[in-house]
Amino acid sequence: MAGLKKRNNTWFASYYVAGKQQVKTTGIPIVPSVIPPGKTKAAIMKQNEASARLVAQELEKAALGQRVDASTIKGIIGEKKTRTLLKGKRYMQGVREYLTEWMQTRQPGTLKNDRVAVRRFLLLLGNSQDIPLDMVTSDHARRFMENELERVSSGTAKNLTDCLRAAFNRAVEAQVIENNPFRNVTPGKINRADKQERRAFTMEEVRRLTEILPGEWPDMIRVCLYTGGQRLGDIATLRWEQVNLKGGLIAMTTEKTKRRMNKPILAPLKDVLEGRLKNQVSEYIFPLAAMRYAQAGNRVSKLSIEFNNLLKQHGFIESKKETKAGARRNMAELSFHSLRATAVTALRLAGVPADLCRVIVGHDSEEIERVYFRPDSEAIEEAMKHLAL
Repeated sequence: MAGLKKRNNTWFASYYVAGKQQVKTTGIPIVPSVIPPGKTKAAIMKQNEASARLVAQELEKAALGQRVDASTIKGIIGEKKTRTLLKGKRYMQGVREYLTEWMQTRQPGTLKNDRVAVRRFLLLLGNSQDIPLDMVTSDHARRFMENELERVSSGTAKNLTDCLRAAFNRAVEAQVIENNPFRNVTPGKINRADKQERRAFTMEEVRRLTEILPGEWPDMIRVCLYTGGQRLGDIATLRWEQVNLKGGLIAMTTEKTKRRMNKPILAPLKDVLEGRLKNQVSEYIFPLAAMRYAQAGNRVSKLSIEFNNLLKQHGFIESKKETKAGARRNMAELSFHSLRATAVTALRLAGVPADLCRVIVGHDSEEIERVYFRPDSEAIEEAMKHLAL
């Protein structure tokens, strides 16, 4: 067991490793330089000796390769001196300290989710927020995911879990810890039963939208459909340099999947583009949408809200006031993303093979393409007529 030695008014830890005596400073003075009000010199000296003994025990553990309670040493001599005493891997940050530092390295686009994930995880740990980082286990990770599934949708729970996986993965890469407790923790298919599904716009609804919506929206809808149901962010940030009217192609790289596609410019799409080219004011095909996208930090949030409000204004969706458990929010029945399902459904009902449909729309798998195939009741009834004998 570690003992103490006096040297130059400082307590030194004394312990044996492989039969050899080791002597290392604790950084704690024997005789205090300042006596706090209400305390005696003798009392402070006794307190310093007790603190030095605790530090000596932790230094002995570090020398023997055992788990070190860095928080104990930090509480006695402070952060800076602890880092000096416990160099390299022997210094183990507490969870709260590590995650706080990790957030400072994150990009603005991910910081919102990161903050929520860290706050919720520290809330789960409660009084154990300062445990050494390597004491976080997969059980902590699973409990975090399960708690979030009760509070938010499975998609949001996955996003928050992914944030923490990234945080602990950074610690693994830095060789601070050996394993990532969040590595295999993610909501499975059974957990995703809560996922709300938007329906597709009918072609009649799409025609009406292009007639009544203001500003750039009618042409954005047309370009979305004529390029196979591309996402709102990809439509809003389309640049003229991507368009080759003579060659009849639009070069697109999706923001979400980074998939590169060359879309043929069909006759109706060419009409839309030529009409906008006559009034070109910037490098963007839809300059106002591009500006709102940039204002939202290169996210579609502002545009999505604006489109959603227009759908409510014109009676396509209703404002629902009912709430769900925890922080879950009701998802509108229709959104701009519904046009993606409209494109898939129209192509499939027209007899386009599933494989070709995936290429046109830009889906990664047959399973995803099936999710977006949403025929309405009339289309189903018409198709089932072929079953009659």
